[in-house]
Amino acid sequence: MTSSTSSSSIPDAYAKEICNQVLQLDKSIRFAGIANKLGTLIAYQLREELIPLLNEEEIQDSIMKTVLRMKTREDYESKLGDVIYTFALYKRVKRVSIPLDHPDMAVLMLSFDIAADQDSIIMGKVLPALKQRKLTD
Repeated sequence: MTSSTSSSSIPDAYAKEICNQVLQLDKSIRFAGIANKLGTLIAYQLREELIPLLNEEEIQDSIMKTVLRMKTREDYESKLGDVIYTFALYKRVKRVSIPLDHPDMAVLMLSFDIAADQDSIIMGKVLPALKQRKLTD
């Protein structure tokens, strides 16, 4: 499996471990990546033998924008409730962002095969795994 971390610090190793665990939850998950609160990609994991749609620089740019968008959503949480996850459907992939409750990790970004039932995977597998690690409510 292809993976990357920006350094060998404890939060990065923990983030990589989470990415590995999430990727194993369902065969339709293509990518799992975690960014810190500054929008820096600290760890990611790709499904084995996957040819990624974005290169590492594009992944980093995308995740930075994801963290920024997630931050702007906080303005409405008092009225709408906390964000559980956000979803984008592209012609070639489905992408999901899940806010994390951790001082060093802001967002878990996932991509799914286009045929995936991402809602049942997120609600039934991913969120329970994150809850077990106390990363979501």
